[in-house]
Amino acid sequence: MLSRNSFFLIALFIVIPAMAGSAFAQETKVNQKKIELERSKKQKKEKKDYDQAVKRHNKMQSKSTQASMKKTKKESKKRTPSKH
Repeated sequence: MLSRNSFFLIALFIVIPAMAGSAFAQETKVNQKKIELERSKKQKKEKKDYDQAVKRHNKMQSKSTQASMKKTKKESKKRTPSKH
């Protein structure tokens, strides 16, 4: 039969890693959420920067070119199937 001390040691080697594993899993979920939040913020910033660059580019064009670009954009919207 196992003595009381050996039973305690065996239980200790089983319980402690199990507790550490669950803590690690919880920390992983928190880290994953932080990464997703940072990725989302980065994507929003990149889109905003891109839109600003497009506006800047459009403003640098001549009036006739701006009109042509505007017309092309409208025609493109008409030809593109709507997203539902």
